[in-house]
Amino acid sequence: MTPSEILVSAIENITQQSGPTQIDTWVKASSLFCEVSGSPLNDFIHAEELLNENGHSALEIISAIAAASFEWEQEKRAFASILRLTNLTGLTALRFTAAWLAFNMNNFEACISECEKIDDHGFHVYGLMGQAYLENGQPQQAINTLRIALAINEHDPAIWFQLAKAAFVIGNHDEAWQALESCTVVNGPGAEIVILQCAIACAGCESNPVEGAPRRSLALAAARAIFEHDANKSMLLVYAAKLALFAKNESCFIEEVSWFLGLEGKLDTALITVDVSEVLKALQKKGWYRGAAVLLAVLTGQAQTKTAAGPASA
Repeated sequence: MTPSEILVSAIENITQQSGPTQIDTWVKASSLFCEVSGSPLNDFIHAEELLNENGHSALEIISAIAAASFEWEQEKRAFASILRLTNLTGLTALRFTAAWLAFNMNNFEACISECEKIDDHGFHVYGLMGQAYLENGQPQQAINTLRIALAINEHDPAIWFQLAKAAFVIGNHDEAWQALESCTVVNGPGAEIVILQCAIACAGCESNPVEGAPRRSLALAAARAIFEHDANKSMLLVYAAKLALFAKNESCFIEEVSWFLGLEGKLDTALITVDVSEVLKALQKKGWYRGAAVLLAVLTGQAQTKTAAGPASA
């Protein structure tokens, strides 16, 4: 068999297989291809042309294998085989797949390295590299890279969101807030966006309660809007309580937190225990014990029963 025929046969077999068998077939065929091919790029392109005639694509199958490899705990084997083929062919699509794999394996330095080797830096490459910089503890580099991505394509909500996260990390709350507003314009409101808005608003109130008040009001309203339609978003309640800590007094805190009473939904108490304990400690420090009782009632669902039986208890 020629090198091209090796790849064609492997891809055709993979389309008929499932599970870890696909990885085994790919790794063996890819290894054999790399060993026998005297012109890897030309042989790969020829194989792709043959596959396209039958409605298949090696690039698409390789991408699918990379994505599914985590389910089978075969991501290291997939990464090694794809990276070897990438280095031999120099194909941008394969290198981006390798970079994506590295990112999802938490190997952020490898992800950045592979992205830097790509000559045609589209917005998706800059977006992935910026996210890798952020996860690698390099927020300023992330911001610089994500800004380039947005200069190419300002309609990707994921890049706006990553920019907001990076800006928040370095304390640039204005840019973080503006990035989230742009993200909302492109993608609409979402729980992750609102949670970060709440975090920014809280940070602003801590440094200057008066100047932070407008964003606090906007973030609280956004949290209520999403929570009202999906009360399973437990972290929204946590952040609403954190925002309420900056209310004028205890009565205002109670009023804001009481809004969540009686809303149907299942709170993930395991998820929010640590964050709620911080709020309760702050309430104790303020001496807002009635506020703490109301918050606990919301968390335990005790107030839902009271609300339902309200008229009878009057």
